[in-house]
Amino acid sequence: MAELKTKTWLSNEILLFARGWPLIQKSIVILILLSLLSTGTRVFAQQQNANDPKDVFEMSLEELMEVEVYTASKYKQKVSEAPSSVTIITADDIKKYGYRTLADILRSARGFYTTYDRNYTYLGVRGFGRPGDYNGRILFLIDGHRINDSIYGSIMVGNTFYLDVDNIERIEIVRGPGSSLYGNNAFFAVINVITKNGGDLDGVEVSGQMASYGTFKEQISYGKKFDEDKEIFLSYSNSNSKGQKLYFKDFDDPSTNNGTAKDCDKEDYYNLFGKILLGEFTLEGAYVTRNKRVPTAPWGAVFNDKRTKTHDQMGFLD
Repeated sequence: MAELKTKTWLSNEILLFARGWPLIQKSIVILILLSLLSTGTRVFAQQQNANDPKDVFEMSLEELMEVEVYTASKYKQKVSEAPSSVTIITADDIKKYGYRTLADILRSARGFYTTYDRNYTYLGVRGFGRPGDYNGRILFLIDGHRINDSIYGSIMVGNTFYLDVDNIERIEIVRGPGSSLYGNNAFFAVINVITKNGGDLDGVEVSGQMASYGTFKEQISYGKKFDEDKEIFLSYSNSNSKGQKLYFKDFDDPSTNNGTAKDCDKEDYYNLFGKILLGEFTLEGAYVTRNKRVPTAPWGAVFNDKRTKTHDQMGFLD
């Protein structure tokens, strides 16, 4: 049975949304749309074939023990032979459970939990989650590329993560210290996010989402396998949210708007991801930028002031 990969989003809505975009965003969208036109106007669907991996719920215990992982030892081996406790979360799991951020995915894993302070999302492991760690005790990889920053060793797991979750093929979580193999940050766990290739999409996917608190999201992705060892994958996503109207008892005073923070929880972000495979050569890069208003008046800031916000901007090329 064919699984429909294209989600509906009206073309005139895309054109209206693109007004005012920076040149780099317009260029990416134009490139992807041209690729779409070059392959025709048909709807792309992914066919299920005999070589596709089985649903984990349909696999026997023996088959599950034959699943291969890479992150535990830096080479492919059966999960039953890995020297660590390994959890694998697949793209099918992400789709079935409706995970929208990396934080959603990780808090579903045994021993992991998240907290949110209206600015950043923090990841805790087995009860350890010290304030100020900024997720620096866990090593994060994208296709084996270290993405913890070089100052605090931190990583963003909420909307500031490099990738949209729809671009993830699978996530390998290796529990326990791994510093002897990976070096710094690999104290509680090593998490390797493995992305999709062009052949996994084999066409264009355009999607739109609406949620509460005036939240909208758009995404367009293009993937193509041209030859046995030539593939390309490109993706762009954008989201904005008005946020919630919040009440803080500590600021319940007429001079501070009776403790109500209005229009101070707004968030918007966009990210770009691309990967080109040419034989043994792989070029991969990602970029994300995010603006978040902070309603909690941190560090002695004026309460209910829309100017209190954080701006994050990160990228890598490998």
